[in-house]
Amino acid sequence: MPLTVGQAHAPTATTCRVDRMRIDGLALRTRTLRDAMVDELPERDRLDVVLVHGLGASSATFDPLARRLARAGTVHLLDLPGFGRVPRPRTDVGVADLARLVTRWAGRTGIEGATWVGHSMGAQVVVEAVATTPAVASHAVLVGPTVDDDAPTATEQMLRLVAGNVFEPVRAQALLARTYAECGPRWYLAVLRHMLQHPVAERLRQVDAPVLVVRGEHDRVAPPAWTARLASAAPRGTHVTVPGASHAAMYPRADEVADLVLEHVAR
Repeated sequence: MPLTVGQAHAPTATTCRVDRMRIDGLALRTRTLRDAMVDELPERDRLDVVLVHGLGASSATFDPLARRLARAGTVHLLDLPGFGRVPRPRTDVGVADLARLVTRWAGRTGIEGATWVGHSMGAQVVVEAVATTPAVASHAVLVGPTVDDDAPTATEQMLRLVAGNVFEPVRAQALLARTYAECGPRWYLAVLRHMLQHPVAERLRQVDAPVLVVRGEHDRVAPPAWTARLASAAPRGTHVTVPGASHAAMYPRADEVADLVLEHVAR
């Protein structure tokens, strides 16, 4: 059963519950946010939102977006195994393993028909989760999705990440530097190998939920041609570019990305 451990490291919101659990031997930490103003909304208008971070990152990269979306419903921020100081597994895990973990978590917590938002590798996890367990999601949003099939190697992906990083605000660079250090190079590279092998575009064809693909204007990891191909692969896909943003568009442009998420759900 989930264990509530308190309010530490919680972004500002009316309530924030932190739970830690193990599912099939894999550790997972969740933070659940809910703003008091949600109670004033009709129940049919309240959202469940699940946020899944990228490789080397943590749920902290979603904090500004989570605070904004918490005004519209309940927001669940996930920290995957080996990231954000969550214990690492003894063996490597791939995208399918992470997707199985988050869908089993959703089953345990009774989450169905939620809006799932994934960033970078987290977008691949979301695609795999929704493809294998459609009932968990009503909508999916992919922010800066990896891995562009025109740059499928680790070297190409790293070079693109570095090229786009210069456009990230200093506070985002500092946060990502901290989360990469927490993850460590060994675990980063172990998961990267599996990330590169995941056929995200192929799996998107199995996702019936409406999919919105979001990229920052300066994102080199997710260039326009790639996000357009992903949107075309989804049976109900659209794509949009956030002006002035880079790979972590949801961090400095939280209001704009939140508006895109809410508009996507409303459609």
